[in-house]
Amino acid sequence: MSDSDCQRYYICINSRPRVLACGGDNAFDELTSTSEWPAYPCAYPMDAPCQGRGAPQPAQPTADCPHQYGFFQSPNADAMHCGSYRMCVEGKAIEMQCPPGLAFNSDNVRCDWPDLVPSCNAEQYLGFQCPPAPIDDDGNPMDVVNYAYKGNCYAFYSCEHGRPRFLTCDQGFAFDSVRGHCVNEKEVQCAVPLTQH
Repeated sequence: MSDSDCQRYYICINSRPRVLACGGDNAFDELTSTSEWPAYPCAYPMDAPCQGRGAPQPAQPTADCPHQYGFFQSPNADAMHCGSYRMCVEGKAIEMQCPPGLAFNSDNVRCDWPDLVPSCNAEQYLGFQCPPAPIDDDGNPMDVVNYAYKGNCYAFYSCEHGRPRFLTCDQGFAFDSVRGHCVNEKEVQCAVPLTQH
């Protein structure tokens, strides 16, 4: 295969090679050669960079998308609304939202903890500021402390080294604010009906 085109790849059919190419501005993902068949061989430009294997296809931007395919920061996102992002398919933008408690990180193109997203104000986004950490038996601040989420006993805040993160208990468990962790939901007096979590 030519080193000047990272969109093209070989597929062998009946022991004969056939040249195919990824569409749009997608690139061949070299990791699929070690994956189980039938792994899709093409990936978004940010997931299969062309460094060292030719020039990437030029971006084909549209009014709403910088590339035909991929995930991008939404213009609706700001430091207090960091969960918004765009998925571009054939140059058309679809507004998306990260799962509760996560923010879109344009550095790794994933939904991530808000405190790891430089453009996000985690405390404003989550609506929670970690209080000073309690002191453990050795006189050191505790690394991880959990706090109740008002209005829903199936969710809670976890402060890890003073950074707030929104979490939920597994199915069948609820947060016990006295013990500071999830327990069997039958052990917690919950104002939220079981069908709502």
